[in-house]
Formats: sequence, structure tokens, C-alpha cells
Amino acid sequence: MTFKEELAQALRNQRTLMKHRPDRRRIRALIYLAWFVAFGLLFATANGVQSGRLGSAAWWRNDLPGHLLVSLCVTLCFFIGFRGFEKLAPQRWLDTITGWRDWRSGFFYSALSILCSLAGLIIGFAAVAGVWSRQDLLGKLLAKPGFWAEFMLISVVVTVVMGLRYRSRWKQEALQARITEAQLKLLQGQIEPHFLFNTLANVQSLIDFDPPRAKLMLERFTDYLRASLGQLRGESTTLAQEFGMLEAYLGLMQLRMGDRLRVERQLPPDLAGLALPPLLLQPLVENAIHHGLEPKVQGGTIAVSAAQADGRLVLQVEDDGQGLDGPRRRPGNGVALANIRERLNARFGPGATLALLPRDGGGTCARIEIPLSSFTDTP
Repeated sequence: MTFKEELAQALRNQRTLMKHRPDRRRIRALIYLAWFVAFGLLFATANGVQSGRLGSAAWWRNDLPGHLLVSLCVTLCFFIGFRGFEKLAPQRWLDTITGWRDWRSGFFYSALSILCSLAGLIIGFAAVAGVWSRQDLLGKLLAKPGFWAEFMLISVVVTVVMGLRYRSRWKQEALQARITEAQLKLLQGQIEPHFLFNTLANVQSLIDFDPPRAKLMLERFTDYLRASLGQLRGESTTLAQEFGMLEAYLGLMQLRMGDRLRVERQLPPDLAGLALPPLLLQPLVENAIHHGLEPKVQGGTIAVSAAQADGRLVLQVEDDGQGLDGPRRRPGNGVALANIRERLNARFGPGATLALLPRDGGGTCARIEIPLSSFTDTP
């Protein structure tokens, strides 16, 4: 995964409450660093323009460092406040809040943001007073009506902006979801030509010198077509049907790759009936084989599993292939992953996530997490 893709994924994850964040620490640190510097420069510049000291020696020596220190305290309070809430709150609370699509979402994030901002400002002003030996600064500011008026005005503006932003995002997501579903219906009515032709070419080449294997490959291909076309006619499938289609697809791949491909599957019976959008896992399996296992001479193992943990359905596609940083025969365009994320969001809300993670011991893990409360029938 490129740095740009990692950053985009981390920014998407910032919108969702998560106990365990899949993003690398340096990516998250970069995001908080950008916030810290941006807010510090913004308020230092605004204060400098208001006081007429912008660019002066006093502004560089006192105003800019002071505002950066306050901004650092506010940023740290945001991190501690939101991460503390994510860690301490039950998972069902996080799923419920993330699933809100009305004023409650804007109110919650605005209220928590205002509390973090207030705590950060007080701590920041106290730090500035200590560094610059102005012990009376904090008391004067807190006793000044203008400070509280400005703080409340900024809080109201932030609340309104966040409310409008969330409302606009919900409308955009709803529109994008309809577009994605329409595109999916068109795409689902087709089998990838190169996959179809390659399979038939393999069957044709085997007919002359290995007729039994050619017959078996044709049978597996028929099983795959039957399983996939059955899913394409509906808007939903079950985990059992999805795993059945994967079994046919992986059986076909095993015939093509031979002993180089080993498969492990795990589907608990109590999760088999859960309804999902069709073809969520197959693109992840295809990516794992194409980018992770096929380029390795010795091949490897692909493991597909379903489980429940902390009130969430966890679907994983793991491989012990080249990993996220391995060389690519053909660079991916990310369309399949974006499509999965959009369909998850359309069906289950922003609490449903897809993350690509490095796997312990080498390889890649593609993990889908969906709140069990999003299903009408939960196990």
C-alpha cells in the first residue's frame, strides 16, 4: 500500500470510532501534527492581524510560539479525549454512535470537541503563563467576558459547520451508494473476460494430454459459474453462499496453481445465515492470489475466516505472500477495495470497515468488520 493510500485510509478511519485502529502510528501522528501546526499558525496569524503585530519580532518571539504551544495542548486533549472514549466505552456504544445519521451525531462530536478544546485551552494558557512567567495570564483570561464570548462564538460556528458537513457527507454517501449499487448491478452481470478466456484456454490445453484434469477443471468452472450467477441475481447473499462460491473459485485456482496454492476456510455455523451484499470476499481473495501468492515460486496459503468479537462480525482473508510492500506485476487501481468500502457503508453505515494490514510472519490480512447490531438477525 502506498503512502497516499495509507493516508487516505487513515483519514477515512478518523470519521469512525474504533477501539483498535489499523493505521500505522506514524500516519496517525502525521495527521495530528498537521492539525497542531495548522491551528497554531491560523490563530497566531489571526491574532497578529488583530493586534497589528503580525511579522514583528514580538510576534515571532512570543505570539507564534505561544499559539503553537496552546495548539499542541488542544491537539493532545483531542487525542486523549477521543481515544480515551474509544478505549473505555463499550463497543455497542461506539457502534450506535457511528450508526447515527441525524442531529445526534453532530451534537455528540461537537460536544466532545468543545470539551476537549476548553480543556486544551486552559492547559495551554497555563503552560504559556509558566513558560513566559506570566502567572496572572490564565486568571485574567478566564475572568474576561470577551474570552468566553469568543469561545462560545467559535463553538457555535464549529457546531454549525460540523452539522452541515455531516449532513452533506450523509447525502453524498447516500448518492454514492445508489451509484455504486447501479454500477455493481452492471458489473455483476458480466464475468471478467480474461478470467473466462484463460480458464477455457487452460481446459483446451489439458484436453490433449490430461483429459481427466481438463474434465475436472471444467466441472469446477461450471460450479463457480453456477454459484456466482446465483448471487448476481439478488441484492443480498448469505455467508454460507459466499463461502460456497469461494470454495468453487479456490478449487479452480488450485487446479491452475497445483500444490503451490493451499486453502484454509473457517465459517462457524451460527454465522452462516447472516445476510451480506454479494461478492464482498471474492475480490479480496483474487487480490491475495494475484498480488501475494502467484508471484512467489513456492506459492503459499490463503485463509478465509469468519468470527465474532466484541459485538462485531470479523471477516478475514489472509495470505503468506509478498505482503503490502512486495513488488507488483501489475499495479492495482484500488477500484475493488473502494467498491467494497462503499457497499459496506451503504448497507451497514460507517461502522463497517475494510482495512489492509501486514500479517504477522509476512503476508497480508484484509479485514472486514461489521457491527452485529447492523444485522436484522444476529447470532
